[in-house]
Amino acid sequence: MPVSSFTVDITGTTGMRTGEWAEGEEFLILPDRREGMHEAAARIRLLMAESEDGEPLFTRSPARRPAGEVTVAEVEKRQELRAQLPHPVLELTGPDGTPMARVRPEQPGTPEPVSFAVTDAANRPLARFLRSPSRIGRRAYWRIEPADGSPPITGHRGTWPGWIGFVLTFPLWLVFALGSLLVTILTLGEVAEMLIWGAPKRVTWRRRWAPPVTGNALDFRYLRTGYRWNPRLLDARLAYSMAALHYFHKMHKD
Repeated sequence: MPVSSFTVDITGTTGMRTGEWAEGEEFLILPDRREGMHEAAARIRLLMAESEDGEPLFTRSPARRPAGEVTVAEVEKRQELRAQLPHPVLELTGPDGTPMARVRPEQPGTPEPVSFAVTDAANRPLARFLRSPSRIGRRAYWRIEPADGSPPITGHRGTWPGWIGFVLTFPLWLVFALGSLLVTILTLGEVAEMLIWGAPKRVTWRRRWAPPVTGNALDFRYLRTGYRWNPRLLDARLAYSMAALHYFHKMHKD
């Protein structure tokens, strides 16, 4: 049964430690009550995209040095590989492993694709996901374009009241930033996370002219680190896939 409120959790720690994503890494769609992995409504596996001839588009060089012995050159090489690592394919399955959907970058082989093709278990089109970074005077957004021709559903980063409030209180935020930097220097970074601040991060997906709240198809709130979803306005496969893609970018790209 679909859930109306859920979180996206990573099952391992490799990506969290290195900032890179790993082949086969999994995300879980969990109800807000978080009663364990057996309660997952869906799973998302990260897969390496393949070329037309079926060959991987990217391969990592195997590690040759023992753990703990890392040189400056190796750190620089890892950062270079991270920048070159293509965006993964996201494979959505049900709790029993039944295929539900797949999200493929439409610019395979690139780290930052701007559009994704979403297909169902039979490889039939479900939707396109579009991503637009922020520009001067324009908020970043994620857009869902359903394949059935229904109106697109767009999620802009931050609400207008949030951005207006951020701009008006910018001098105060600047003081906090300087204080954060000072505390980080004095404590060698031990409490830096307590003082981190930033621009609005909430994302609310809705159709154009849809009313607030009741017209929200999907809603991410940064402080709750979870998603609220209206099953009447958005297919579960699209809601879970969009949330997983947004979560991936939040972890590895933002």
